[in-house]
Amino acid sequence: PGASSPPAIRIGGTVGCFDLLHVGHLRFLQAARNGCATLKVGVCSDHGAWRSKQCRPTIPQEQRLELIRGLACVDDACLFDGTLAETQAAADWIAAWGVDGIFVSEDWAGSPRWLALEPLLGARGIRCVWLPYTGGVSSTLIRAQLKTADQPDAA
Repeated sequence: PGASSPPAIRIGGTVGCFDLLHVGHLRFLQAARNGCATLKVGVCSDHGAWRSKQCRPTIPQEQRLELIRGLACVDDACLFDGTLAETQAAADWIAAWGVDGIFVSEDWAGSPRWLALEPLLGARGIRCVWLPYTGGVSSTLIRAQLKTADQPDAA
């Protein structure tokens, strides 16, 4: 057994809202960290999340940022005040962020934003790496479960 080779991506990044932090987020971030030497995470600001999803995060941005910074698999985290749907501005921000790879959940594959973003990033030498999506768990599902948790059973 020889020494393992270093990850192909030196500094990797990913961007997300990370509202109602759950096991899907953790698994994604751990997989991203395994694919790079250093993992940077952009946490969507409350304003950016509203512009992107037209809903306010349940957890305020500073608390979401603190939670992400507290994970062992994350080396650095900052607020991202834009939206990935504004692809040119997002590509500019990601390039200035100093990453050579960006990790994306495979559930975004084929979406208009990533069909536009991937070539913009590739032209700047930033590789997109698609990671598995953990089905059956999401902040949206957790919110829905919370709404019905105190409802009497419909029997």
